Amino acid sequence: MTKRMLGLLAAVLAGGAYAQSAQIADGGIPVAPVVANPEAKPGELVRELEVDAGAPDGDAGTPNAPVAVAVDAAFEADAGASAAEPAKKEEEGAWNLSAALAGSVRASYQGATAFPLDATLAPYTIAPLLTRVRVTPEIHLGGFGLIAEADAATGAIVGAPDVTADLPEEVPGNEGWPTTKSNLARRVPYPPISALELRKLYLEYKWASGAFRVGQQTSNWGLGLLANDGGRDPEAGDFGQQQFGNLTYRALLAARPLFNKGGAWRAFETAFAADLIVRDNFGEFAKGDRAFQGIIALRFAKDPENWFGMYAVYRNQSNIHVTDGGKKTQAFVFDFAGKWEFLTRHQSGLKIGWEIVGIGGTTTQARNENASVLGVRQLGFAWKTAYRVRRTTLYLDGGFASGDQNPSDDKVENFRFDRDYKVGLILFDQVLSYQTARSGARASDPNVVGVPPEGTDLLGNAGSLSGAWYLYPRVKVAVFDWFDLYGGPLFAFGTAKLTDPYNSRISGGTSLNFLGGTPGGYLGTEIDLGAQVRFHPIKELTISVTGEGGLFLAGDAFRLPDGQVMAPIGFGRLRLTVAL
Repeated sequence: MTKRMLGLLAAVLAGGAYAQSAQIADGGIPVAPVVANPEAKPGELVRELEVDAGAPDGDAGTPNAPVAVAVDAAFEADAGASAAEPAKKEEEGAWNLSAALAGSVRASYQGATAFPLDATLAPYTIAPLLTRVRVTPEIHLGGFGLIAEADAATGAIVGAPDVTADLPEEVPGNEGWPTTKSNLARRVPYPPISALELRKLYLEYKWASGAFRVGQQTSNWGLGLLANDGGRDPEAGDFGQQQFGNLTYRALLAARPLFNKGGAWRAFETAFAADLIVRDNFGEFAKGDRAFQGIIALRFAKDPENWFGMYAVYRNQSNIHVTDGGKKTQAFVFDFAGKWEFLTRHQSGLKIGWEIVGIGGTTTQARNENASVLGVRQLGFAWKTAYRVRRTTLYLDGGFASGDQNPSDDKVENFRFDRDYKVGLILFDQVLSYQTARSGARASDPNVVGVPPEGTDLLGNAGSLSGAWYLYPRVKVAVFDWFDLYGGPLFAFGTAKLTDPYNSRISGGTSLNFLGGTPGGYLGTEIDLGAQVRFHPIKELTISVTGEGGLFLAGDAFRLPDGQVMAPIGFGRLRLTVAL
């Protein structure tokens, strides 16, 4: 398996790209469908309003409470139209019937060379084959609309470990692996195959200066740091593959209250929403979590590529299966985000996107013997820059997630990005994802610890960046209009010690990492390379083939018990997407 994956890594040259509503990178064509609204009349305000919840958490050693949400209102309007004209045009075509249908099929095979997940240092190889069929229909009658989206045959068909069953010792590469009820926690980056998953089903009503939506929805705000709809696969220049998306039952009202004043006044936007979370980073309705949110958002939007804004969120979460006061969270979130274009010329331009989040509140999600109620104090931010000159684009991305220096005190300070916000290919999405999943399983194994400590179900981070800061310079060359090459190094550092609560507890309180060694502050260096080709057999059809791969060189945060560091890890992915 190791030779096969190294061959895949060398062959494909790697590289998908991460894209979302706040995507600032030039080049490439989105390979997932973009749902079409009814044809816009002059002066009509066409809405794409999505609001959803994400939740931060912190470094891999300490779970955090689900405390974040987001609103992304993407407004489009004809700025040159008079205030009276939209109403007139709307009246003329008030009962026009229109429909749209978008669909895509995605298949990808990926895998990493064998690496250890815990202090046994037993190497383990994960190489899943993933599929997804997505269909997005819309029906509109005048200002009314019914929008749906569903995924079929989505998730890992083969190659990903079954988190609900034992992993036998005779599995190649897993000799000596302890057989417990579950060797990995459920929070992993590749979800198991699912026959059908409903993402959207809502009613809406639009008018010249606003929209109202009610039903199950997804959302994205800013860079997707906390709220990420997981709705678009990568564009060339970034790396990663989205697997989840935040879902919520929501009532949303969004409007431009100064629309009638015309001119720049139309750029001021407001949104109000009430949510009951279906699924996000830290809450699942199907598992008994009841997370309610109230949202207020303000934004100044010159156009979809030039805007800035803020939102405020109050979140209250509990679990219907817990009666002793556990699994409760109350939190406030303040998020400032935007993107803007500068120095725009015919063949050059600079784009900058940013998001900064502060969170405060209380939680009993990870209460311990020192405190029954923990204070939540977290900070996270990220930026994305892209400077294009003719066919070459230079990127410089970075980010910060606060860490928790003392997981046993009365504070939860570690911050977790949304699991669909991708940074690199290997460190966060593979190594830390599966090492934290293994830690969660060990910490909750009744054969080892008796009664699992509070919050162990949140230890697996499913690929989220957590308790770290990073710099990620890259370059992309558009060799042809249909062919891009790109790549660059990722440098990652810890904002707290990379601590495994299980190893640290059984060692008497000494901070140890997932491999049983004493962690340093440098997470490591990752070299990522990618290539993407796109075809258009007909105007409405896009076929893309993306190869991505990388090599991770571990830093002293992954020190082994003998003082050495974990061996290098290779990764490769090949993805085919057909979108209509």
